[in-house]
Parts: sequence; C-alpha cells; structure tokens
Amino acid sequence: MKYDAVLFDFDGTIAETGEGIFNGIRRALELMGVTPPEDEKLRYFVGPPLQESFSVICGFDNEQSTEAIRLYREYYAETGIYELHLYDGMEQLFRKLKDAGVKLAVASAKPEIYLKKIVERFGMSDLFEGIAGTDLKDRHADKSVMINRLLKNMDITDVGRVLMVGDRFYDIEGAKKAGVDSAGVLFGYGSREELEKAGADFLVNNTDELFDIVLGN
Repeated sequence: MKYDAVLFDFDGTIAETGEGIFNGIRRALELMGVTPPEDEKLRYFVGPPLQESFSVICGFDNEQSTEAIRLYREYYAETGIYELHLYDGMEQLFRKLKDAGVKLAVASAKPEIYLKKIVERFGMSDLFEGIAGTDLKDRHADKSVMINRLLKNMDITDVGRVLMVGDRFYDIEGAKKAGVDSAGVLFGYGSREELEKAGADFLVNNTDELFDIVLGN
C-alpha cells in the first residue's frame, strides 16, 4: 500500500451536509432580522469555521457572529445534524480500505460531539480509529491541529504514509502544515482551481480513484 492511514474531512468529503447547514444558517439569520444570502453564498459555510463564515459572508462582528452561531446550533443540534446523505460509494470505500488494513479517521472543523453522533447514527463507528473535531468553543479551527492529534492518538510516526482527504483548501493547507500528503475530492464544495492552488497532491473524481491512490494501484 502507498498509505497506511487515511484521514477524511467530513462536510463535502464524506457526506453532502449542505441541507442541514443551510437550513440552520437561514434560521439564525432570519431570527436576527437579516435576509439570508442566496444558496451560492451559503456554500461558503460548508468547511470553514462558522465564526469566519459569518464574518466573511454577512459582515458580522465578533458579538454578532457569536449570537448567530448560538441560534444556528439550536436548530442544527436537533434537526440539521441529520439532514445529510453519504456520497455515493463512500461507506463501501471505508469498508474496502479497512479490509485492506488501512487505518481510517475523521479530521474535521465540525464540532466533535456532532461528528460522533452522526457516525454512530449511520452505523460507521467500527470503521474509524479516531475522530477529531473542534469543541463548541473553537472559533478558528486549524485543520493541522486535528491531523496532529489523530497522528498522536493513533500512534503514527511515519507521516509520509498518511493521506488527508478533503474538499477545501483548509484540508490541503492543514495537511501540508502537518507534513502529510493530501487528496482533493472534486465532488464536494471546493473547486478544482481552489484545490490546485492549495497544492493538493492528488485530485479525485470518485471513491474508486481514491481507493486506487491509497493502495498505490
């Protein structure tokens, strides 16, 4: 195998989570008396920390962003968290890689408490050796922090045999900072241009291509 361990981003990589996130953002903004932006701008909220997204897209200051996040999570924690679906072939990919002896983990800027609930709901708890997300107080998540935490917890010392998979430049930059290779998926929320500019080692169109990369086919 080319890689002994693969770390996956969640939103836009493992699952299409836009529906729940968008619904939560719309509700939060409406409660604040703000007209929600069009769907194209809402896409920005998938991946980056919410504090950053509310600042960039809505022009909120720190206090406004904090209140928007509170309102968003009221909806998301109960309903939006499960308004998602796994990308085609993703669960099958996990099971094939695990059968091949590859260690799997999740590294996401999503709150860890949500990640664990989703993984359990979808019956995938047995597939991952680690799940690293943020805590609910994190405002500026650095993906390399999650990656390094997983490497330590999984007792991985050869970073040259680790692959980080994600759909945004945050995933690629985090991988570079942690010293691991990266693969950008083209079916998520980032563009080819974004992933190429960030310096992804691989670009993949589907789970079959990703499987071949991991096994060195």
